Amino acid sequence: MADTDGAQGRPHRRDARRTRDRLLVVAGRHFAQYGYDGTNVRAVAADAGVTPNLITRYFGGKAGLFAEATSLRLDVPAVLPGPPETLGRRIATRVVARWETADAADPLLMMLRSAGTSAEAATALGEFFAEQAARPLGAHLAGTLGCPAEAAADRVAAVQALILGVVTSRYVMPRGPLAEATPDALTAWLGDQLQRLLDGPPPPPLTGHGG
Repeated sequence: MADTDGAQGRPHRRDARRTRDRLLVVAGRHFAQYGYDGTNVRAVAADAGVTPNLITRYFGGKAGLFAEATSLRLDVPAVLPGPPETLGRRIATRVVARWETADAADPLLMMLRSAGTSAEAATALGEFFAEQAARPLGAHLAGTLGCPAEAAADRVAAVQALILGVVTSRYVMPRGPLAEATPDALTAWLGDQLQRLLDGPPPPPLTGHGG
């Protein structure tokens, strides 16, 4: 097969790239149709006409395949520059706009729904948020706004917990005031709450306490 190791050098690399790209296209269709839990890597490999071990070789497993096949980008750094006193509103605007346009096949929504029943999905989701959201926001709070590193990490944890709670209450298990609010009202409420977490009195530290 063109995908196996050989001595051809550059032609082999071209074949590997084509195989990798084909896997991403096929996997994207499977994730959209069956969700994260319902997608089987063997079925993806068979549909792409390759052996399942190539998914492990190229992507490390289903979580890595999902991350690349869906090309998820929250683009948090784009909302960080600007007045510190409106950072919460800028983040809230991006969060609400993103989720209000999501449909049932949205890959991040599928991951959220799967995280409660799949340890693999939960791990992948945690890694995704750490890389895409927590790291850039923490760096901004510490490097640009001068927040001590540990305090920045605690504030980021609070922000992430609030956003995930809002997303779950409105889009995963829609019930109550958060689910019933208009997008504008939700944006204003979330922006206010986020701003309190970002520049209000620091929360109790999450680390450094035994017992």
